[in-house]
Amino acid sequence: MSTRFHIPLNRRRLLHSLLLTTGGIFTQSLYAEALTLTPRATEGPYYPDHLPLDQDNDLLQITGGPALASGVVTNFGGRLLNADGKPIQDAVIELWQADANGCYIHSRGTQRDKERDPQFQGYGKITTNAQGEYRFRTIKPGLYTGRTIHWHVAVKQGDKRMLTTQLFVAGVPENDRDGILRNMGTDQQRLSVIREFKPISTGSQELVGTWDIVIGNTPEDPEQRRRKGPGGPPPGNRTPPPRP
Repeated sequence: MSTRFHIPLNRRRLLHSLLLTTGGIFTQSLYAEALTLTPRATEGPYYPDHLPLDQDNDLLQITGGPALASGVVTNFGGRLLNADGKPIQDAVIELWQADANGCYIHSRGTQRDKERDPQFQGYGKITTNAQGEYRFRTIKPGLYTGRTIHWHVAVKQGDKRMLTTQLFVAGVPENDRDGILRNMGTDQQRLSVIREFKPISTGSQELVGTWDIVIGNTPEDPEQRRRKGPGGPPPGNRTPPPRP
């Protein structure tokens, strides 16, 4: 696996099982999804306003940190594709999310009566390889009040933001009530951002899933991705921000 993935050898071996446990990234069902553009979603208010020094694609442990982050360890990866299903190399995929307590690494990202996990990186990024592949090792996000469980993802090519979207976990009851998910394009597009996560091996609590991201050729309108999401303010903030 390419060294650009920035994961120590033992973790790279573990992430290799992502291919084995899911039957490989290049499956017919995932290729069919390449014909569906991944829908855009609001960036939300908690894109980090202070990026961590450690920005690799393993969010589970900060370099030099004394411990792993709390939460359910979750791995996901796939390919970045264009609308014709061809892989896109050398694009940067960013990931930011809530920790197990539902808190973000943002100056306003801590929920009322909660504390942010200091061991959790909160933000990471990776450059796609020649096959368009990417991987993240992280945790299952904590449930943020008023939302369902979700990851925030952005795709950049050079200095252009091509896509801002969100990834969801299949079977979470709050999915049916989540206003942002409900407004993400067609039924087929919404299904493309709801993925199934399974134990990485028999008896393991660690989860793994696959997700192909499909982008068009038009960069995003910055104002569009920052538009306010549905619903009221989250608790713990006096000034109502958009929903994360």
